[in-house]
Amino acid sequence: MISDIAKKRRFSAAKLILCSALITALLCGCSGQRETPTTGQSSTRETLQSSALDAAPNGEQTEPTTSATQADPVTLEQVLLKERGIPYDRSDYKKFIGGENIIHEYAEFDCNLDHGYSTTINDLVVSDGKLYRANFNSPLPNGKNIQELGTLPGKDILYWHLTYDGEMGSMYMKDGSGYKISAVPFSTAPLDKTQYSLFNKVYRYASDGKTLEDHTSEYLKADKVYDYGTPMFVFLGDKVSMLFPGKYLDEGTTEWNWYRSMGTREYIAFDLDLSPLGGETPVRLFNQNILMTNCAFYEIVYKSQPTDEKDSAAQLAPDGTVSPYYPAAAHKNCELTLRKITLLSRFYEDVRNISTSHVITDDFTMLPLSEIITEEGYNKYQKYSCNQFYWNYIDQ
Repeated sequence: MISDIAKKRRFSAAKLILCSALITALLCGCSGQRETPTTGQSSTRETLQSSALDAAPNGEQTEPTTSATQADPVTLEQVLLKERGIPYDRSDYKKFIGGENIIHEYAEFDCNLDHGYSTTINDLVVSDGKLYRANFNSPLPNGKNIQELGTLPGKDILYWHLTYDGEMGSMYMKDGSGYKISAVPFSTAPLDKTQYSLFNKVYRYASDGKTLEDHTSEYLKADKVYDYGTPMFVFLGDKVSMLFPGKYLDEGTTEWNWYRSMGTREYIAFDLDLSPLGGETPVRLFNQNILMTNCAFYEIVYKSQPTDEKDSAAQLAPDGTVSPYYPAAAHKNCELTLRKITLLSRFYEDVRNISTSHVITDDFTMLPLSEIITEEGYNKYQKYSCNQFYWNYIDQ
């Protein structure tokens, strides 16, 4: 599925001149199709920069147009510049140097830290079977924003996770093989499948909401697994699942209900509410909470106020009795849904990739996420966070 969509998403910078037509198409519905730019067209950026300066009779150039009078923005960068009152041809946003043939829609940045704050710590990046380090704030020793660390055991990567410093981590391929990995110094070593499987057990509730059914084999066939905390997100076909560490009720406790771990890498799975997508296809996850479809971006948010594990309401089975497992079938501790990110979706084709701190555009411009996700549900006191769900739940 991913490879087909990836082919549709490649486009050149010249194609941005068709942006107005794209916006109209998005308003009418999402097809997920990409148009091919006409050969010989100059890029929209070049066109705007040349028109921003009016040629004088003697060949000199006059002052550029002001942000109030310049043309409507046709790129995400231009939207932010216009909001800040800066002419398009005087952009102060930096470029991501060295990302050609590395940073594309399916390159994956680590999500351990918000690199907008942790400016001295490098990102870790997995792309096309190689591990890299990256930094958005200063060049690396090779003079670029990204530097290769080593070649991984394969390209068909199902799951990977490294500590923020890259000292240790693990990686699993779609064939089921697992590896212990380190970024600095770079190394990989096979893991024993019998002792270190990605999932020991994955359960789902049966129709009674009290009995667990074993779905481990289904989840071992996942398309992609993202582990940035709790829950773990699994993309499988046209569904997205949330996996929570499974717990069982210790019936010997008194005064309150105590739940104990079911074991290492044992999970209870729930479906993420995809109804807001309206038929769009989920493609991948950015950060802990940005879901990309074949034509839009959505933020994962709380659907209702989350309840504590010790809250009796979070412990009830559908029949009103105490659930023998936790999270209970209703999983009131973490009901999640999706909210469309309007600005990112409007300029969907201009988004090359997203890290915890920046959006990298098609021409490798680095745009701070803090300037982009500011609308739906946010105000000056509540800001987007790359590593947690928006706490101000929807149905308050």
